[in-house]
Amino acid sequence: MLNELAEIRSRVYMLLSYFYLQRPNEDFVRKLKSKEFMEILKSTSSHFEEEAYPQIMEGLKLIETYVNSIRELSEEEIALDLAVDFTRLFRGVKEGYGPPPPYESVWRGEGRVWGEWTQRVLKEYADSGIGMDLSDELPDYIGIELKFMSLLCFKEAEAIKNNDAKMGLELQQLEKKFLFDHLTNWIPKFCSIVKKEAKTPFYKGVADLTIGILEYDRSTFLSNA
Repeated sequence: MLNELAEIRSRVYMLLSYFYLQRPNEDFVRKLKSKEFMEILKSTSSHFEEEAYPQIMEGLKLIETYVNSIRELSEEEIALDLAVDFTRLFRGVKEGYGPPPPYESVWRGEGRVWGEWTQRVLKEYADSGIGMDLSDELPDYIGIELKFMSLLCFKEAEAIKNNDAKMGLELQQLEKKFLFDHLTNWIPKFCSIVKKEAKTPFYKGVADLTIGILEYDRSTFLSNA
């Protein structure tokens, strides 16, 4: 059903947003080990066909396998390993130590933060009417952009539940525009590098899942054009 699909997409985007925004700590690891998190993974995997979208399934499997492998290890030990990988992959500490940091303005040729693409993304947020909390990061950081997509999908699901077809269509158009104007133009490239450079299977899985959900949305929007 359309509202259920929008909810699943919203959940995946929000989960990925959290992974890119939250530097791992002991509480982060406890959440990974929780029964609720495993249920989210299983529920998500049931909505996508493995043959059609193998990277979604590969990402989910890598994350699930990793979580199962750390169950008997201490939260402190795992948090430290993940935090080191997180910092190297997502914080752009220095050249040669991980990829450039995941800001759209950096990855789309400007090579700096708070560039033209930052301003364009900020305008998209303002025009949508969705209140975005930008206290954690810059507007074009990967975790913030994925959070915006999650909120659009969530609003779409609400519109469908309320039988507001006009609003649902408008939100789908906003999702499509943001996907093709922003997300697909740099995030898959970044995540391909993350997949190669990640030291932990967890972040390899996060990269695969990110590429997979963007490809799912891209192909879905193109087929419905």
